Amino acid sequence: MIKRIIFDLDNTLIMWKDDYLDAIKKITKEYDIKDNYKYISSIIDEYDNEFRYYDKELLVNFINSKIESKIDINYLNSFLEAFGYMSDIDNNVIEVLEYLSKKYELIVLTNWFREPQLNRLKHAKIDKYFKEVIGGEECIKPNKKAFIKACSKYKPNECLMIGDDLKKDIEGAEKAGLQVIYFNYKHKENNNNYKEIDNLKDLERIL
Repeated sequence: MIKRIIFDLDNTLIMWKDDYLDAIKKITKEYDIKDNYKYISSIIDEYDNEFRYYDKELLVNFINSKIESKIDINYLNSFLEAFGYMSDIDNNVIEVLEYLSKKYELIVLTNWFREPQLNRLKHAKIDKYFKEVIGGEECIKPNKKAFIKACSKYKPNECLMIGDDLKKDIEGAEKAGLQVIYFNYKHKENNNNYKEIDNLKDLERIL
């Protein structure tokens, strides 16, 4: 029996828009960074695949190892502050969360820093639906430790992970013993027979 639902955030609850890169572009220009802001954004994605947790100093050093200009912690903090406002959301998501929150305990498990992700949820006015927001400062998906932490007092098989990343969200959670639903909004080929949806509204029908 499911007691706790664990949501991924990016491209699950809050969809990414290229418009958000304008804020990164603005900050990069303000700090007189010569490297392309899209390239810096892609380096952050690389960090996610190479490290087991998020740390500001580690991230700054990792970015600096790959770019010509050098950023500092002030640039990163400005980036994180701007990121906290990147959270356009549609009414369907709110309706689904309203429905689910009456039946289950809801939390967010994200690989990114907790504070800006919490700010995004607040900006989108959906933070009230979640009992907890777990960031990547201690451990990131798909490491088992992240999922066990997200289960809290519950057994893994009493928890359901919902996310859009097949490897990080779904395979990792299943290996940790959680139930899973793959949010396959891009309609990618799914050869693993995971239960999947392409619209969060479908959760009202199956849960």
